[in-house]
Amino acid sequence: MRSIERSWRTTGLAALAGVLALAASVRGAEPKPLPQAWDYAAAMTKIAAKGKQAKPGVVLHVGDSITYANPYGQWARGGAGKSDEDQAILKWMHAGANDDTDGWHLAAFDHADGGRSYTACGGITLREMFDGGKQNMPPLAKILDTYKPQAVVLMLGTNDASQRREVKVYAKDLDEAIRLMLDRGIVPILSTIPPHVGQPELAKQINGAIRAAAQRNKLPLIDFEREIIARRPNAWNGTLMGKDDVHPASANGVAASAAPTEENLRSNGYLLRGWLSVKKVAEVRRAVFEAR
Repeated sequence: MRSIERSWRTTGLAALAGVLALAASVRGAEPKPLPQAWDYAAAMTKIAAKGKQAKPGVVLHVGDSITYANPYGQWARGGAGKSDEDQAILKWMHAGANDDTDGWHLAAFDHADGGRSYTACGGITLREMFDGGKQNMPPLAKILDTYKPQAVVLMLGTNDASQRREVKVYAKDLDEAIRLMLDRGIVPILSTIPPHVGQPELAKQINGAIRAAAQRNKLPLIDFEREIIARRPNAWNGTLMGKDDVHPASANGVAASAAPTEENLRSNGYLLRGWLSVKKVAEVRRAVFEAR
C-alpha cells in the first residue's frame, strides 16, 4: 500500500497541472489529456526493439464490457472533429480496415460465443483474461501471439472491484499480465478504471495499484478515472457514468461519435475514453516507435 500511496503523491502535481490545462481548454484551446508524472520513452523504446514479430500499427484494446461496447470505438472509427494528427494515427492503427490489423474492430466485433469480441469480454476480471475461458475467451498470451501487436491498451479491474477481489491479488495478476507483454516486446498502455458506484474505495485502491505498476515499470498510462473526476468531480454519476452503473454513459444527448470539444468530453464517457486512447497511442508512437 505504501507504493500505491507514493504513486498518488508523485502524480499529484502532474494532475494539478492537467486540471489547469483543462481550465484553459474550456476557454477555447484544444482539449488535452492530463499529463503523466513519469517518463516512459527510453524504457519502452528498449522494449519495442525486442518486438521483432510485431505488426506495424497493430494496437489491441483488451478489456471488459467497457472495451467491448461499440461506443468505445465510435469516435475513432467514424467520429467528428478529428485533427490531422488524429487522422494520421488512426490510419497508422488501421482503423476501418475491419481485419486482424484493426484493434478497434477486434475489440467491438460481436463474437459467435456471445458477450465478447476477439479481445474484450463482458464481466471478465483480470485473472479470467489472463487464464482465458470465460465465454471461450482465449488466454491473454494467445491473444498477443495471434495478433502480434506493437502495443496494447489494457483496462481491466471494474469486475475485480465488483467481485471484491483483494487489491494485492489484483496487483499480482497485473504484474503477470505486464510481464507477458514486455517479454514479447509489446508496449503496454495501462488505463485506470472509471469510478465504481458500488465499490468506490476498492476501485480507488485498484487504480492506485494500476498507477503504481505503470510508474514502477515506466509504462504509458491513460488515467481514465482522473480524467472523469477532473471534468465532473461531484457529478460523474449519471453523466459521464450511467446512473448508479459502472459503465460510461451520455449526458445531454451527446453521442460517442461527437466532436471532442471540452463540453462534449464532459458529457459522454465513451467519447472521453475513445479520445483519450487515440491521443495516448499518438503520444506513444511519437515517443517510442518513431524514436527507434
